[in-house]
Amino acid sequence: MRAIVMGAGPIGGIIGGRLARAGHDLTFVDVDQEHVAAIRDHGLQVDVPDGPFNVSVPIVFPDEIEGTFDTAFIAVRCNYTSDTLATALPHLSDDGLVVSMQNGINVPLLEEAVGADRSVGMGIRMGSRRTAPGRVHTTTRGHLYVGHSHGRTTPRLEELNATLDAVIPSEITDNIIGVLWSKLTYTCYGYYGSLANTSMVESCASPEDRLLLADFLGEVVAVGTAAGARFIPLAEYYPPDLHPDKPAEARTAIMNAYAESWRSDDLKGPLRQLLTGSKLEVAFTLGHVVRESARLGLSTPLCDNLLQMMLDLESGKRQLGLHNYAELAVCRT
Repeated sequence: MRAIVMGAGPIGGIIGGRLARAGHDLTFVDVDQEHVAAIRDHGLQVDVPDGPFNVSVPIVFPDEIEGTFDTAFIAVRCNYTSDTLATALPHLSDDGLVVSMQNGINVPLLEEAVGADRSVGMGIRMGSRRTAPGRVHTTTRGHLYVGHSHGRTTPRLEELNATLDAVIPSEITDNIIGVLWSKLTYTCYGYYGSLANTSMVESCASPEDRLLLADFLGEVVAVGTAAGARFIPLAEYYPPDLHPDKPAEARTAIMNAYAESWRSDDLKGPLRQLLTGSKLEVAFTLGHVVRESARLGLSTPLCDNLLQMMLDLESGKRQLGLHNYAELAVCRT
């Protein structure tokens, strides 16, 4: 494999780092000057549970890309997908694959650029973060799902999966859109947990709080269901069990069981991004749910209002705090 990894953050760094250590010819691309400098000077440090490692990899800024690649891994936040494709595609071979390693539903954008057989969605179950310039970290081995939106298996997809599976457990799915919608419910859960500068242990402490969370996730599931998504079970919950047509008591019980795994020191990713002034991708993840809801003629007041709250938090028009949950509860009906 000769691949370009667009984005050397946690996902691109960990999966790309594993591939580079296995001997594949990878070039990383990033815009963060401090991160690029650290990798150039000291290599990419990848802290993983099966043993941390450091790998020396070429890393460039977008305007420094040279050569042609047979695979482009897109590992940037969803807000940058279009610009990243415009940067990468001139360096992709005529039959090269484009692989979205992102949150959200980005495969349609890839297909517009290169067609369905050359577009691959990747569902990733692996919590990860960048802990310092040049250093990425995860506490889990991770699991990957790869597939084309049409559900068929192509030779290039088989080749990609075999390459990935050699370094991290990976499987081909004929239901990549369903996988991505399932993960999208969890991404949206992260936004819900980022309205106050605290963990879910505090912000979602009572059964009433957890029913509000279940109602919010139920809206996401209802939109995905109406859009034709075939959800898969997650380790945390099975999304269809949270559909609004399920009894409130059953949905609350699911959240109560899930809450047993919550930790008081666990701050959600969007909250950490808000605290550091990083750009959110909420308009392209939860925003996708809201746009699909409007297209399908569904009512999603919790999704609509949570999206606006997150945008207001990002812009500084709103302050973090538990009062945001009280305000959201008023929007339930």
